Amino acid sequence: MEAESPKLRQPPAAGVAGCIRLPKNWNPGEPERYRLSAARLNAPKREPPSTPVHFWFRTRYVSALATDLSRLHPHVFKLQIRPSVTAGWIQSCVRLLLPTAVQAWARAAFPEWFLPDTVVIKQEKRAADPEDQEVMEELFDNEIKAYDRLKPLQGEVIPAYHGRIRYYGRRALILQHLAGVSLASPEAALLTAEELSTLLQPCYRALHAFGVHHDDPNLANFQLVDGKLMVLDLESADFSVPQGRMEFFMASCINRLVRYYLDMQACFRRDGDLEAAD
Repeated sequence: MEAESPKLRQPPAAGVAGCIRLPKNWNPGEPERYRLSAARLNAPKREPPSTPVHFWFRTRYVSALATDLSRLHPHVFKLQIRPSVTAGWIQSCVRLLLPTAVQAWARAAFPEWFLPDTVVIKQEKRAADPEDQEVMEELFDNEIKAYDRLKPLQGEVIPAYHGRIRYYGRRALILQHLAGVSLASPEAALLTAEELSTLLQPCYRALHAFGVHHDDPNLANFQLVDGKLMVLDLESADFSVPQGRMEFFMASCINRLVRYYLDMQACFRRDGDLEAAD
């Protein structure tokens, strides 16, 4: 039986994507398509430990279990929010007693009482050198600006933004927790170069429509969710690219991402996580 990822729903093949010139024969000897190896499919899933946390989000005192999402990003956590009797009562009253239009206003005005069960906390980074902390503050402010400008895309192309808090002494964002798999993981490394380009282009074009260019071409900044890509990590968003240059910048970033992706596939194959698909 062919070993396939149980989590990844692959999009259909798309042929050469638009006018973007993709790398040819970048990795000679590598297959065009991969599948997860039996070793990867059967590898035990280890859940990282959770830590109880507590913090104020506006008028609500939140209790949750925090789990690290990545060793490479120690300032990002998944939170499993503990049930709140008060929050449940408020949600029920709003749902049962208020008209639909007023419900939308209540959710926007008091987001702390309508948080989903699972969210992501992204803290402001700490610089290794205190003199560089100002740069980290600027990146955090830039990400807030990006979420504000891209509000119509929240939940569709980028995560939903629930608000800002002080989280254990540092500023932090509360963001939507996305399902799916990181584009930098073996589970998402089953696409061809053309398929990857086809998935990336709508992400860039959606942001470009609002005058925002995602200027950090890193595979870990994209999440594959139900056959489409979502964009993460907006701290490097660029608001200064002229509209007439957006296509060039998109093509440059996608070309670089495809090259990274093909190299990553070859590494995963050597490590035994992927194998050639028949």
